[in-house]
Amino acid sequence: MNGALKSVQLLVGILTGLVGLSAILGGVGYYFFITQMSTHPPKPIFAEERGGPKPIAAKPKPKSKTAAAIPSPAPAAKDPLSPDAPDKLPPESYDAKVVWKDGLSLKKDPQLGAAKVGGVAFNAKVAIVKTSDDKQWVLIQSETNNLQGWVRAGNIDKSAAAASEEQDQPKAKAKP
Repeated sequence: MNGALKSVQLLVGILTGLVGLSAILGGVGYYFFITQMSTHPPKPIFAEERGGPKPIAAKPKPKSKTAAAIPSPAPAAKDPLSPDAPDKLPPESYDAKVVWKDGLSLKKDPQLGAAKVGGVAFNAKVAIVKTSDDKQWVLIQSETNNLQGWVRAGNIDKSAAAASEEQDQPKAKAKP
């Protein structure tokens, strides 16, 4: 009976070891596959968002000593980016429409890292006031609240505004 008892002991020991080993492997597998695979990866940062190389600004010209001695009073101009911006637009401005589905954030300066000054909704009519030197940004003014700010040029469409105006106007019937 001594031999049969040792065989049972051996069988119980092997089964206990296998159960313990499978519990350890299951715990490690759960940690690596469930917890690590269920977290979201970090948000990618594209070249436009990094800022890229900054444009080189022109050096200011040195002022003459006579001009520095007599400061000229600067006219009190309104900030064009404030909500109280003037209603009148320059004659070279033209109408456009926001074509970006999520609407646009208006920025204080024509660069990605600039401070936001407001926003405009999708399909909102805007007036393009000015285009940046590199043609990548446009200064727009919203028709709804006269708020001005810079947006990327590809997010608005001049032809979409013209097409919607044609649809809004009733067609004249031809006389027989």
